[in-house]
Amino acid sequence: MEDRYAVARLTHKISVFTEGILMMKTTLVGIIKVDPHQLLEDGIRKELVNKVARELHRSLIFNPKSKVPELLPSLDRLSGSLQGFRRSFEYIQDYVNIYGLKIWQEEVSRIINYNVEEECNNFLRTKVYDFQSVYQSKDHPDTTLHTSRWLNKLHRSSGS
Repeated sequence: MEDRYAVARLTHKISVFTEGILMMKTTLVGIIKVDPHQLLEDGIRKELVNKVARELHRSLIFNPKSKVPELLPSLDRLSGSLQGFRRSFEYIQDYVNIYGLKIWQEEVSRIINYNVEEECNNFLRTKVYDFQSVYQSKDHPDTTLHTSRWLNKLHRSSGS
């Protein structure tokens, strides 16, 4: 019961905050046009990328000297965390007036594709730099995308 109350209280806070943002009109700050809805969505995207990249990095840490297989338990924990994030997005999307699952799919795909591109750089003569990557956002470059190197850790732990 306590957990449900906490979720309801947080949902209400998010709903009130979002209602205030969405009631604001598009305005000019100097010569820059500020759209509150777009600002909210960009902030949500940026925070999602930070959380997911951090979770990938945190969950996929393996001890190379361990005799016990760590891959499957780590992937199970990661799956639980990511499913929790996705369910939260699905739940809150109506309160925030955004397409939560669409944003979820786009950003998680971007994180994975960016990391695959980073790992491919190890085998390419001509590297793809951050500013050249199609997976790096032009509006707000995410430095957390390339700091984790989780894909390399996952590959090495799988024994391939």
